[in-house]
Amino acid sequence: MDTRLIAKNATALGISSILAKSIAAVLGILVTRYLGPESYGEYSTAYAYVGTFILFSELGISQLMVQEGAKNPSVLPRYFGNTLFLKTLLCILCYLAMLVFMFPAGYNETVRLMIVFVGIAVCFNSVNQSIYNYYQAVQKIYLSASFQFLTTVLIALFTIIVLVAGLGVVSITFTHLFSYIIITILLYLALRKEIRPRTDIPNLTGMVRDGLPFGVHRIFYYLFTQFSILILSLTVSNVEVGIFSAAYKLVLILIFIPSLMTSALYPILYQLGDSDRSQHQGVIEKVFKVLSAVGIAGSMLMFVLAGPLMEWLYDGKFNEAIPILMIVAWLLALECMSFSLGDILTTTSRQMQRTVVQGLALLLLTVLTYALNPLLGIYGAAYAVIIAEVFIFFAYYYLIRKNVYKIRIWRQLPGTLISSMLMAGTAWLLIDFHPLLSASVAGVVFCLAIAILDKDFRRIGLYIVRRVTGGR
Repeated sequence: MDTRLIAKNATALGISSILAKSIAAVLGILVTRYLGPESYGEYSTAYAYVGTFILFSELGISQLMVQEGAKNPSVLPRYFGNTLFLKTLLCILCYLAMLVFMFPAGYNETVRLMIVFVGIAVCFNSVNQSIYNYYQAVQKIYLSASFQFLTTVLIALFTIIVLVAGLGVVSITFTHLFSYIIITILLYLALRKEIRPRTDIPNLTGMVRDGLPFGVHRIFYYLFTQFSILILSLTVSNVEVGIFSAAYKLVLILIFIPSLMTSALYPILYQLGDSDRSQHQGVIEKVFKVLSAVGIAGSMLMFVLAGPLMEWLYDGKFNEAIPILMIVAWLLALECMSFSLGDILTTTSRQMQRTVVQGLALLLLTVLTYALNPLLGIYGAAYAVIIAEVFIFFAYYYLIRKNVYKIRIWRQLPGTLISSMLMAGTAWLLIDFHPLLSASVAGVVFCLAIAILDKDFRRIGLYIVRRVTGGR
């Protein structure tokens, strides 16, 4: 186990992801404020529609490449070549399907025009994602992190130009298209001397069969995150879609946190899943402890400060979304806790079980959204997301306890819950101040409390202090 390489990957991925997500968050807020509820509803509709179709361009062979390439690097040229070939073919088919079905969906001309351009953009990005998977397989995540950060910077620069020029919502879609094309060219130049992909058509069917559990899970997972917006786009007005999206996407921005923490560990977890279940369990339980602390604290803080946050971030244009944020804020906590449990199934050759759970959750989400919408309106969609996520967590926990090992997670939570309650109380007392000030002070209280209550977080805190101060 090359700990220095893991540290390098984790550091690069962490820094670039945090910076990229910060830029994306600020940019998303600016775009939301610039467009207003109705135009933002059209914008969200187009991206949810396109994002749904492009999911079917990935049948799991990229993730299979990571798994098999981590075990045996010699198979990478064949896996990588087949991945690029299949991904390109499926992207073309998905794009054609987008164009065909946008007319029966009844979208207006603006949404349809955005679909045309965004569809091309996401096809380029889909191919790029497979290249990032290759870098993950060879444990060069720091390279994929750099390219993904550059993508975010380019999108931000182009979007700011559009906003300053006062152009319409359709023009914003060009920023993604230009950025993804540029990154695709740069990735080609970076890879052409590193690996020579080899297409192996006779073995393609077998790879698709073996990768399908990963692919179906990915489809279910990402459908889950955006399906609520897609359903609402077919049942309510663009204004209501915009209001729901303003709160929901604010939480979705933070969902990168669990994948950030586990991406650098995936190759190692795959190896431990085969060779050392005891060490595998130990690593996962530590990851769960950290993720649950981040998720629970983040959700509780958003719940308490939902009003001030929405008023400040969106300049009072989306105050109707405040109750929505108070509901969907808990998605972060549930996602952080369930993600590490799902990784246990993935890295112990039980990906199909994870896929089935995600598929059932998607079905539950669909039924609940349609059932609750007439009763609660767009609030029903928010409650449906949380109920479905609760189902995912307990389903993963049951499968792991029954089929893998007796994971110990409940004893990880008391210190986190006590610290989070102290943080929430602090935020509530300071709710009349600027939300950044309230959140900062409350965050300090949380960090101090959890460091006092839990020795693992105390060690993490001391390590960070030594790194910052240059001590040993």
